Amino acid sequence: MGFEKTQKGNPHNLTINQHVFPRKSIDRFSDVNGLVQLFRADSTKVIRASSTNSLFCAKRAWDQSTEAGIGKTIEDRFQRLAYSILAGSTKVIGYFEKEVVEDFFSLWRTRQKFRADGLSDFKLGGAEGDSLTKDQQEILERKHYIFCRDGVMPGRFAAGLHVFGYMNAFRHNNQHMQWGIVRAGEGEFIVPDCFQDMMIVPVSPRLMITADQPNSILTRSEVAVINQTAIARSTDYYFARRLSLCPVYQGFPPSIQRLFSK
Repeated sequence: MGFEKTQKGNPHNLTINQHVFPRKSIDRFSDVNGLVQLFRADSTKVIRASSTNSLFCAKRAWDQSTEAGIGKTIEDRFQRLAYSILAGSTKVIGYFEKEVVEDFFSLWRTRQKFRADGLSDFKLGGAEGDSLTKDQQEILERKHYIFCRDGVMPGRFAAGLHVFGYMNAFRHNNQHMQWGIVRAGEGEFIVPDCFQDMMIVPVSPRLMITADQPNSILTRSEVAVINQTAIARSTDYYFARRLSLCPVYQGFPPSIQRLFSK
């Protein structure tokens, strides 16, 4: 699906390349040169990419309010938690941490849906809207307002409602879900463009937050199962700090739940 281009030079600094998985999260997987190794589904080569690469982005799939408002709020809360876990200050995913993790996972998955499917424009019954210039429209969006054109609202303005809706549904459906901090005892983790229905949140090359698992240190075989799952769930690409350090099951992998049973 195409995207609506801004005026030449993007004078109101609207975000065009919108990260599905945050830059700060990608950066934690980068090497000393600030690059990750990325494998694209439509290619046979591994490329090196920085977190600013447009491959990690949707193009203006949601509005500026969703990008800089609710999206940034959820991201910032999660990044603070991630840094706290990596620093050793947070050791368990308790009641308050659970909400942070689940909101972030829901946002990531919702953004991936926006990136893949887009949001169609829709007509508001009985609303015609004012005649606005392109500049006026962009000023309004920059100030987190919405607008209609001949009674039609650009689909990206519905993104915020979808984010809230999916997030609240996710919280409700997983009220009793517990999350664990899992670390790779050997090897490193692969990150897909999205884990889809598998509730796993990557934090660093050797640390992830995983639903229905206790805090644990994973064997090489268990890391290989996670990585096989990441590859299987990916749509367009997957990446890691160094793919050669990421074990993967060749063939049909064992059950994650069975492997993780202690």
